[in-house]
Amino acid sequence: MPKVAFHVPHTLPVEDAAARLLAGIPKLEKAIPGGGTVEAERIGDDGMQLCIGIMGQTIVVDSTLTADSVAGTVDVPLVLTMMKGQIAQMVETAVARMLSKP
Repeated sequence: MPKVAFHVPHTLPVEDAAARLLAGIPKLEKAIPGGGTVEAERIGDDGMQLCIGIMGQTIVVDSTLTADSVAGTVDVPLVLTMMKGQIAQMVETAVARMLSKP
């Protein structure tokens, strides 16, 4: 699977950033067309993994949370490779939106 890096700066403590991301998952799931799914899992103190199901495919987002950013990779299935730039941009936009709202 092709991997695309992303980076979203913020000014929140890691725990607050994680809480906002987890709280935003239901809204993210509702925003996916065609009844997509989103599963989120906290990994250790500073990691998070999202599995986004859409069009019969799974997009995996692995991220590391720090006091100044959320950064990681988006694993895009081969079927969706032509859209990898758009998918990564959508992930960055969604993360930034979730971090900006308590």
